[in-house]
Amino acid sequence: MRVFSACMKIMKRRKLTMMVYFIVFAVLLLSMMFTGDSSMYGDFTAKKPKYTLINRDGSSAAADGLALVLEEMGTFVELEDSKEAMMDAGFYGAVDCIFVIPKGYGECLREGKDAALEMWQWPSSTTGYYLRSAAEQYLSLMRMYQTTGKMSEEETAEAAVASMERKTEVTVRKYMDGAAVGENIRLFQRFLPYILLLECISGVGIVFTVFRKTEIRMRNLCSPVKPTVFAMGKLLYALVVGIGVWILLHLMGGAATINDIQELDFRVLLLYLGNSLAVLAVAISVALLCSAFISNENVLHFATNIVALAMSFLSGVFVPLEMMGEGILKVSKLIPIYWYEQNEGRISSMTGFQWENLKPVYEGILIQAGFAAALFCIYLVVNKYQQQAEESFGTVKTEIEQ
Repeated sequence: MRVFSACMKIMKRRKLTMMVYFIVFAVLLLSMMFTGDSSMYGDFTAKKPKYTLINRDGSSAAADGLALVLEEMGTFVELEDSKEAMMDAGFYGAVDCIFVIPKGYGECLREGKDAALEMWQWPSSTTGYYLRSAAEQYLSLMRMYQTTGKMSEEETAEAAVASMERKTEVTVRKYMDGAAVGENIRLFQRFLPYILLLECISGVGIVFTVFRKTEIRMRNLCSPVKPTVFAMGKLLYALVVGIGVWILLHLMGGAATINDIQELDFRVLLLYLGNSLAVLAVAISVALLCSAFISNENVLHFATNIVALAMSFLSGVFVPLEMMGEGILKVSKLIPIYWYEQNEGRISSMTGFQWENLKPVYEGILIQAGFAAALFCIYLVVNKYQQQAEESFGTVKTEIEQ
């Protein structure tokens, strides 16, 4: 308990720094919750993306029908018919998709020839692909009706537009008496590992760097405290810091999402807590391992940001895993935060609590626990090696003694 008491005294002396860290990271978490990309959690709400239609072929039934379809599904933005204007609009995000009807397009359609409609969409814009798909579907219907040979161009366009106007109603059903998981809760759970890593590494490292000072290490070598007792005291302090940060963050997140939590199924909440406890164990293990190599506060600030950002970015905290390549995904599976994010998605989209639904979640929690145990074992090996090196240094004789 002497070592633990010493750690707590050091933390009290640096409580202002610790409070600043927590406030900054807590505000960061709240800002990510309310400004994060919630579009990945679709609610089947119809959207009207911005588009531009430039007709270089004059008035025709096919072109007028395409204009009607796009007007129904998007918002028209008028642009000058020039390459520079279209490039600027795409670069600054003024439009999601640009359609150009080339000269002679209507004549090619009437003669049954292949007619290419020029289409461009912003690569990362899913709404642009949505509009492009709608235009391609309209043209496909035009060709299908045209093959009958019994309809004029105007009738073909009208039939294609009428087919495109058919809607499908989407109904979102709740599971039993529980409500769907709110977006703010999902964003909080999604960004939680990043803040836990920042808080644990900085909270543990800011105290452990004191013990890394030369004069403190020399004095500890002369103390009657056994290395095992010393290591247990440091471990107890790391657990107190980690659990304390975990509780404070959940209280803060609960206050920010109190309305959503009241409608949340209690079993889903328990799964969230279990998943976050598993990633907490990972964060504490990472903090202990980093503390074995960090010797001063300047290195601490640098290492905290690098480790937390790297692990979070590769695990899908900031960028959805669906947008990453297969090579990065293979590396991501070696990072414990990846399995947390996988569990977060499973829990948020859970429609039942049967064993086949719960089994992947439990497996993800056990994998995180396995990573935490492995990292902790590595920390013990490194710590043991450092202790042996320091103890052997004390047995070295000087030239005078020899």
